Amino acid sequence: MKYLNYRLSAAMWARVLLLWLTLSIGALVVGGIAFGLGQFIQGNIREELSSQQISFTAADALTDAEKQVPGALENAGLPLATGNQAKVYSEIIALHMRNAAEDAGYPGAAYSTLGGIQRQIRAEVAAATEANDQTAIDEANAKLTAVTNLRNTMLTGSNLRGSLLSAYGWDNVATGVTAASIAILVLAVVFFVLFFYERSRGHLPATES
Repeated sequence: MKYLNYRLSAAMWARVLLLWLTLSIGALVVGGIAFGLGQFIQGNIREELSSQQISFTAADALTDAEKQVPGALENAGLPLATGNQAKVYSEIIALHMRNAAEDAGYPGAAYSTLGGIQRQIRAEVAAATEANDQTAIDEANAKLTAVTNLRNTMLTGSNLRGSLLSAYGWDNVATGVTAASIAILVLAVVFFVLFFYERSRGHLPATES
């Protein structure tokens, strides 16, 4: 424990000062780069979202089901401009896709599952054609058209949801990078304070053991 009472030599103090100065400059550079990167990513994401000119439905026009979507009421009537808003809008799209499937008579259907249904109906069309049953042909073709339209809706909705969720993810990554950069810049300030504090104390001579 006696070593804790030793005072550093002038050379060692110089190394300590150099360490604090190096850490402070390094943290300042890294923090500044990280902050700029976070702002750049977030700015691009939000600029792209704003350019789509998408707005949330006004509160008085929302359905009861849409009002249950987390964030729908809070963003009602607002333009879509942030990653978190993109997440909310993607959930509204998912609701509309589920409703479209239910209205078409295929609750729980997705783009992939509708492909199998299309094949089955095409087989029905072929069978009706072979039997020369015009009524059955018309019914099967009507079902095929409805399923095809639903599948196209699912494809469009899924693509849009994917883009919105990607924007949500990157926007939050940018927010995290920005927050981390601020923490690093705070460390840079701490290191600078330590540097000037130690420098103000001067070089203390070492004591004999």
